[in-house]
Amino acid sequence: MAGKIEGFPAQLRAGGIISAEAVRRIEPRRPRSLVVLGMGGSAIAGDLLRVLADREGAVPVHVVRHYEPPSWITPEDFLVFSSYSGETEETLTAFRALTQVRTRALVLASGGTLVQRAQGEGVPVALLPAGFPPRAALGYSFSALAHVAHHLGALPDAGARLERAARALDKAATACSPDVIQSRNPAKQLAIRLRGRPIVLVADKRTAEPVALRWKGQFNENSKHLAWVSVLPEMNHNEVDGFVNPGAIVGRIAAVLLRDPSDHPRIVRRFEWLATYLRQRKVQVETVVLEGDDPMLRLLWGVSRGDFVSFYLALLNGVDPSTLPGVNALKRALAK
Repeated sequence: MAGKIEGFPAQLRAGGIISAEAVRRIEPRRPRSLVVLGMGGSAIAGDLLRVLADREGAVPVHVVRHYEPPSWITPEDFLVFSSYSGETEETLTAFRALTQVRTRALVLASGGTLVQRAQGEGVPVALLPAGFPPRAALGYSFSALAHVAHHLGALPDAGARLERAARALDKAATACSPDVIQSRNPAKQLAIRLRGRPIVLVADKRTAEPVALRWKGQFNENSKHLAWVSVLPEMNHNEVDGFVNPGAIVGRIAAVLLRDPSDHPRIVRRFEWLATYLRQRKVQVETVVLEGDDPMLRLLWGVSRGDFVSFYLALLNGVDPSTLPGVNALKRALAK
């Protein structure tokens, strides 16, 4: 898992090659919307693209995590079915439900039933490299999706931005490498401070929400650690009054504030107030500022940093970051 996390920048560079054949088969016509259907690690790429599209794109991006696709989908939309294994039952069910809509579509997978059905239906496939846990292939899936979105006119300058991000993340990953001692390794230091605490990840919905979702999933899967996400400004309208009871639990919580330099000025005020308020409630507060001069880079920097923190927290928890006993137990139960 450590090697896969360190290989994230190299994955970002591979998207153009992975998506090239599919892109050649896709008409470069801007859709009404771009809809990404997937679950877990296969859906996070869509979340990253969704926030970028909200801020700078010409096409809205929707992420669907369910068996049933929205009823409003029409042939004017473009669909991306994302399942690294190609066996995600929710995504397969949605694929079957939408074969009659005759909208343009793409499958993003490493193989499996989904690829077989896509080939049978004549749907283009961006084939991801095999042999990875889905959550450890995010660089591949996001970079391929970004190239497709650029081809469709939904995202500007995908290739150049991904290369710049990869170069920056090569340096950032070096600073967090397992070879770097704790006193100089910010990811190791943060993992130590989070050990033994339930974690709430707070982000601006418009900027860093996908980073918070990624950190949550990585803490859950890699670290086998309880974490949840709250977004601003909504969190300030309800959840802040929940940090009272039960007192013994509230005093054990750690709040990680994921901040983007472009957060709205009123969100900045809310973060500042929240940090003080939570400390008064005996909540441990950690602040992580996403780094980079481009929104895409900052999102990917946040993903990379969180992956490293989750890896070190797994080691501190004494668990294998590669296994998923709970997820696999559920899959076996549903297969009966």
